[in-house]
Amino acid sequence: MGFTAGFIGLGSMGSPIAMNLIKKGVKLYVYNRTKDKTEPLVRQGAIPLSSPQDMFNYCDIVFSMVANDLALQQICLSENGLLNNSKKEAIHVSMSTISPMLCKELVEKHKEKNVYYVSCPVFGRPDAAENAKLAVCMAGDDLAKMKVKPLLEFVSQSIYDFGHHAENANTVKLSGNFLILNVIEALAEAFSYAKKSGVQIEDLLTFLTLTLFPSPVYKNYGTIISNQQYDPPGFKMDLGLKDINLLLRSADHLKIPLPLAGILHDRLMTGLAQGRENLDWSAIAMTQMEESGI
Repeated sequence: MGFTAGFIGLGSMGSPIAMNLIKKGVKLYVYNRTKDKTEPLVRQGAIPLSSPQDMFNYCDIVFSMVANDLALQQICLSENGLLNNSKKEAIHVSMSTISPMLCKELVEKHKEKNVYYVSCPVFGRPDAAENAKLAVCMAGDDLAKMKVKPLLEFVSQSIYDFGHHAENANTVKLSGNFLILNVIEALAEAFSYAKKSGVQIEDLLTFLTLTLFPSPVYKNYGTIISNQQYDPPGFKMDLGLKDINLLLRSADHLKIPLPLAGILHDRLMTGLAQGRENLDWSAIAMTQMEESGI
């Protein structure tokens, strides 16, 4: 018997994830605040709904992928929200990058409605989502995770389970994004040093990715910075700032100093002040190059 599911949030990540579910034969109900983004999926067989609260009328598993904490609160808790018309033992799979604190709050709100909340943020840019090459961080109730795992396998190349506490997956996601941004800043600084010293950036990048740092993060972002390919963005700078702010607020709550995160926050804020919010977050390298006289 085939799967039936719902999907809320059809942006640059949500749309290709939803499309892969359809390609695997999932009967998919979709909702997006701006209706035109549902059209490519509807042409492939998706069924559009008028509000999140309609989802559990048609399916027991609903995915969401939205931009920030406020958007997720609205689709869950508003008058027309997902939990306004819930069913017992239904499952909400949240793939959004949100604060661990909000995650804990939403777990409790879902429990009140007898709905499972499974946190499943992902690593990967839109091209990885399109090719079902995402890495999924999963946490929540064991039975609910078992039920949703076959669907997650349709859209990813790997799934990592971080236990019963749903917020653990969001902690891992914020930690990972923090490390990625550190790599971007380090590459920008190394590239500016090399270029002003007379070394070709391309030569340095080839050496680094074949020897010391044979990692997709170094190769992909190194290539973007080297070629100055910041548009179209895989991950917008304003969303990067959102994630660093989430990390810093969570760290403040835990009384943990994160000095590097503060530096990266200022890099992103400078980029926004320069009108670069819609460029890829790796465009913070532009500031480093400008400050270096390059």
